[in-house]
Amino acid sequence: MDPYRHAEWKRFRLEVIKLDGGRCVRCGRCRAEGAVLQVHHEEYAPGRLPWEYSHDACRTLCKGCHAEEHGLIMPRSGWISIGGDDLGEYPADTCELCGTGLRHIFLIQHPNWGAMAVGTDCHDRLTGTFDAHEFHRRSEKRSQKRRRFVSSPRWEELQPGQQTIQQSGIQLWVECHGKGYRLRMGPAVGKLEYPTMLDAKIKAFEMIETGEAVSYLERRQRKEEERSVLCGSFERPA
Repeated sequence: MDPYRHAEWKRFRLEVIKLDGGRCVRCGRCRAEGAVLQVHHEEYAPGRLPWEYSHDACRTLCKGCHAEEHGLIMPRSGWISIGGDDLGEYPADTCELCGTGLRHIFLIQHPNWGAMAVGTDCHDRLTGTFDAHEFHRRSEKRSQKRRRFVSSPRWEELQPGQQTIQQSGIQLWVECHGKGYRLRMGPAVGKLEYPTMLDAKIKAFEMIETGEAVSYLERRQRKEEERSVLCGSFERPA
């Protein structure tokens, strides 16, 4: 006999539903609202009949939420955000859920479904947050700030192929070098070459914004001081 047709299971099932107030514990719907209520076991023990569990080991779910719990249909909630990225152009990718073209992409994950790369609206709907929209807002603000920096009238052209600006207390130079452009900050000359002056200016902006420029100059200054002390320790007395 099917254990789920047994009188003991029917009794146990009704008890669990009654203890949960006659509603799905996930979506809150009841029978009067069209929900088909079922009882979900949090875990199964080999050889144990479905009613041979404590009430605490089971919970009431509607048919849809129960299917989501077992990974039979895509869950509508319970997703967590892994991270997001600005791909820099539109459309650079597509949402795996709705197929919309994307510039901002977000990775979400569900324990019963796996991971998906989705857009702003799908991310916030499934995670129940506004994190993606906030990321989008910050990204747009940063993009506008980047544009203002690279096109600022404060850039001074010293000679063709060489410009300088002071930003956040740091003097920056972009200068033609070989077939590209090189970035210089204070006394430090970068080793990397950038294909255009714009690329070099964008790199300068990112280093200033992230604090990488300050950290780099501080490390360089410490090395210079250590080198000075080391050289001084080997000086011969007069």
